[in-house]
Amino acid sequence: EILLLMSSKYQCTRLKVSTLTWKQIIPLLPLLCATVVMGCATSPGEHRDEARRRPPTESPAVTDEGKVTPPLVTTADAYRAEHAAPRGQVRLDVRNVLGNRLPARLRLDAEGGVRIQEELQEGSGVVEVPAGDYTSYVYVYSEELPIMVEKQAISVTESQTESIEVELVEGSTDVMPLWHFDQDFNMVLDRLELQLGADPEDPTDVPGEEPVPFPNTVLSEESRWYMGELHANSTHGDGTQSVAELIRRAERKRLDFLAIADRNTMASVQDPDYHSDRLALIPAMEWGNDEMGVALIYGPRTFPQVPDSIIEAQGIARLVQAQGGVLAVAHPTLPTAPWQWGLSHVNAVQVWMRDWRELPPITLEALNEHSRQREDDQLVFPIARAAATPSMSANGQAQVFFDSELRRGVNACIIGGSMTGGPRVPMARPVTYVYAEEHSAQGILDGIRLGRTFVSRGPDGPKLSFLADAMRTGKIDVGIGGAVPLGVPVEFEARVGNARGKKLQVLKNGRVILSKIIESDSWATRFVQYPERYAQYRVRIVDTPEGPGFGPLDVHAMSSPIYARDIIPVVVDPEHGPMDTWIRIHGDPEPPVETPPTDPSQQQEIVPEWRF
Repeated sequence: EILLLMSSKYQCTRLKVSTLTWKQIIPLLPLLCATVVMGCATSPGEHRDEARRRPPTESPAVTDEGKVTPPLVTTADAYRAEHAAPRGQVRLDVRNVLGNRLPARLRLDAEGGVRIQEELQEGSGVVEVPAGDYTSYVYVYSEELPIMVEKQAISVTESQTESIEVELVEGSTDVMPLWHFDQDFNMVLDRLELQLGADPEDPTDVPGEEPVPFPNTVLSEESRWYMGELHANSTHGDGTQSVAELIRRAERKRLDFLAIADRNTMASVQDPDYHSDRLALIPAMEWGNDEMGVALIYGPRTFPQVPDSIIEAQGIARLVQAQGGVLAVAHPTLPTAPWQWGLSHVNAVQVWMRDWRELPPITLEALNEHSRQREDDQLVFPIARAAATPSMSANGQAQVFFDSELRRGVNACIIGGSMTGGPRVPMARPVTYVYAEEHSAQGILDGIRLGRTFVSRGPDGPKLSFLADAMRTGKIDVGIGGAVPLGVPVEFEARVGNARGKKLQVLKNGRVILSKIIESDSWATRFVQYPERYAQYRVRIVDTPEGPGFGPLDVHAMSSPIYARDIIPVVVDPEHGPMDTWIRIHGDPEPPVETPPTDPSQQQEIVPEWRF
């Protein structure tokens, strides 16, 4: 079987040709060679067709004894079509104490790991299912989040109706919505958790969900920048290398961490070869489908079921974060799977996959009608704004997407990943750096959650340091991922290693405000800003491109933002480093007062607490 990848300026097409003779193959060779000369990217992920034909809601099961087996999620119609057994009915009625019906979802867990889900937007309805025993779960929507409010065992008999009635006291008024009665944010009502013997203060204790293994060996307690690969695929998913082979590759490259993220399965974590004495192995999965796009979920403590609606996806994203995990948008502008979930609960965006100019861009035609919405003739969603800028690579568009998400208020950092699944795709190109308090899986996740990241083209690529001195006292206040106050002079400093001759660009709200040639292999520059309103500052290293590819700019490294926000410092300790400054939100602030520029000749030198 041969897979030909044909790339044009705006799309990438997959063509499968089976059972060809050599006489049939030879005429195709000029086309394949021309494709390579034109700079066509390799297929993202060495995908196996069997995995790509998998239905979006199906999760591959892990059947070895003692391992978690993700359920097969389906609808009542689909389940009935596959089971000719006698049928009965389940009637659901969900109200609050005021008698108002509440939009709900009914979930029925059947034998064999099958999960039936039906949406009942009117708060009542009848679902026909094969006769048998089920565990029923009832969810009520609260501000677009599904909260579990009832669980019980039911038995459905032929031609009979089993009734489930729920009356809620919690959340009956607008003063305290239903989600206020879920103190650990694991999407289960506290009262129900107590009733079922679960811990309402432990977000990993979710009724009806099996825990996911989370090995968290602390390899070092040193606080520093760690580098690693955050998007690899094994043979449990679409890759061609085993878990053991991927781990050995990462160890040979002297990486600090590795995340194996297979599509809609976490079988890699349960693989007997999933261990390393040198790597922090981060439990992960690629979550979603090609129709709506995929996310990278790191460190979930229960299996994140593939969603069938945006509302359900929002709930899963919030649960992952409550459990200390990370949800990152994966390659949002990849032509074969553009991001169209539009979630608000996002920790990171994978803005960089493969070489910067390798992947072709998407166009608006690749998006569904909802994602192309306009208001006052302006595109509404960040993914549409990115798709409307086709004169760059998919990674360039992902950067546009990221900046648009920041402007709409999402606090997220950047990550990269190669999506390697075998030796044909280099690992850790690009590589993600994370500033962590310790060398462990949870340490890396905490660093990502705090926004302390930058991405470089590879382990041999440039290194970045981006710092800020609020009030210009000569001491560093914050680093990457931190925040500086409004209405005061802020002196920023960017330090760059291994990038002589390239150009450093400073971006504010996605626009370049400063550009300088990097004059040496250990180089720094400072600049002053007077932010009066919310803004994001970040830096990147760019160069004029060489060779074929997409877009007019080659990027070699970029940082996550430092934010300008309405805050005041509450802890200032000269013994602390730039990552240790604590802040609190300042409510009802006075209008910011612009401070006049200071004579550059009188600027104090910034003395960073740490260097590369």
